Amino acid sequence: MNHLEGTKTVAKVSVAVATSGTHSHEIDTYGADYASIDVVFSTFTAATTSYASVLKLQQSNTSGSGQADVSGFTITAGAGATTGSTGAVARFNVDMRGKSRYLTVVATPGNASTIATVARLGKQEDMPITAADMGVNNVAPAVPTLNKQFQTY
Repeated sequence: MNHLEGTKTVAKVSVAVATSGTHSHEIDTYGADYASIDVVFSTFTAATTSYASVLKLQQSNTSGSGQADVSGFTITAGAGATTGSTGAVARFNVDMRGKSRYLTVVATPGNASTIATVARLGKQEDMPITAADMGVNNVAPAVPTLNKQFQTY
């Protein structure tokens, strides 16, 4: 089995985040052993020496409160691009063992930017079967081919 087929996607887009603004995305990781979280910044309109003044991961056992920084999960950002399709992309790869249920990505751009956060939650206790379980609108190939043991011939 391709383990990416059994993942759940959680995404959030914040349009026009100001230089002093913050993109914050809380992710419920219930049942997942691993999380891979991409933080994507749009192309910057002006040169910046750091695409993010703050880029870190926080955790909490309670949704919406008690977030604390996760040790080792603060990214020191380099220069952001002013041309191309993206200004910068950063990734947090998280082994959920010993972590709290809720992870929160906190990002403050170096210059105004659109920021998208896309999390892939893997090694779930219950493998998602339907597109809705996977956190997406559609899946290709058709979902039943993911579990060949349940097909009839």
